[in-house]
Amino acid sequence: MTNKVMKIVGTTALSISLLTGAASAVSANDATASKVGNEVVEITPFAVGDTLTWDLKGTKEDPENDFNVSVGYPNIKLYAKNTGSASFRVEVMHNSKKTVIFNSTVAPGKTVEVVNNDSNPKVPSGTYTVTVYGGSGLPKGEVVLKSSNTKW
Repeated sequence: MTNKVMKIVGTTALSISLLTGAASAVSANDATASKVGNEVVEITPFAVGDTLTWDLKGTKEDPENDFNVSVGYPNIKLYAKNTGSASFRVEVMHNSKKTVIFNSTVAPGKTVEVVNNDSNPKVPSGTYTVTVYGGSGLPKGEVVLKSSNTKW
């Protein structure tokens, strides 16, 4: 008798856990897809393309670095942190088109985060020159640039 009760309890517990798992899977799927009329709209994750992570050591007046934007990744985010004692300006300019997509000043002890989702100005693919203008203030901090195929 005890064996039969244990089997029934075990089977019931397994059934409940399978039902709960199925309900969780349906619930999770609802979070990533929604219906608009009869059309299912999927949410796609960010695909980060090119990344530049640059530590500014405070040893050079106006350091430069290169950043590449691959075709299909025109949404750019700039993060700049100033850990020095003087302001600096970060300029990101396309090498052949001479288009400046970022020109941001970062005060001492501050952080700036700006986004260009392929507008004002457009972000063409290719190589960019990243220049940190700090003059004799010797820029110190961090500059991070990331490209994405999805708007930030």
